[in-house]
Amino acid sequence: MFILFKAPPEKDLEWDEADVEGQARFLGRVWRLVTQFIESGNPSAAMPDNISAAEKKVRRATHIAIKEITEDLEGDYQFNTAVSELMKLSNALGEANCPDSPAYAEGINTLIRLLAPFAPHLAEELWLLMGHSGSIHTQSWCQFEPNLLVADEITIAIQVMGKLRGTIEAPTGISKEELEALALASEVAQKYVVGKEIKKTIVVPGKLVNFVVS
Repeated sequence: MFILFKAPPEKDLEWDEADVEGQARFLGRVWRLVTQFIESGNPSAAMPDNISAAEKKVRRATHIAIKEITEDLEGDYQFNTAVSELMKLSNALGEANCPDSPAYAEGINTLIRLLAPFAPHLAEELWLLMGHSGSIHTQSWCQFEPNLLVADEITIAIQVMGKLRGTIEAPTGISKEELEALALASEVAQKYVVGKEIKKTIVVPGKLVNFVVS
């Protein structure tokens, strides 16, 4: 894992004990995520049609990881960025607020399957602990769903006089006018603009709203 993560195949590699320890910590984190999931009851219910925002976030992280790692393993091998994507997925699962959901179960199973080419022995043991029959190395490769790669919400920065005051969540595809109204009504903006005259509002769709006040 250290060798694969440290540098692309065509680059020289310098041994680094600290980075070896870093990968050991990562694999330990994966082990804890999976074993805690198993101890919680290992839910395997079918994915419902309507899921929460937290579940959508987990599913998006899961399918982004599938897409990115699949691309890293095709053509020019980019093992270092593939391992980085594994770490991102484990972080997303560790921060998830829906550990008892089918979406989380999908994420855990996907994490193990994506890990298999890089840490084959650990992945095999976790796969069997999950109660699956047969070797993980005989499973088909994960497939991502394109519609799950797009976020339902985006984070918008709220500025007052060009200074960042906080952020809000806004629906993807929101119009410029709707975004301005949403930002103005937010607690973040109201804290700094109430009682003041808004001379100008600068809206950068998908990024920020800046209020110029006097």
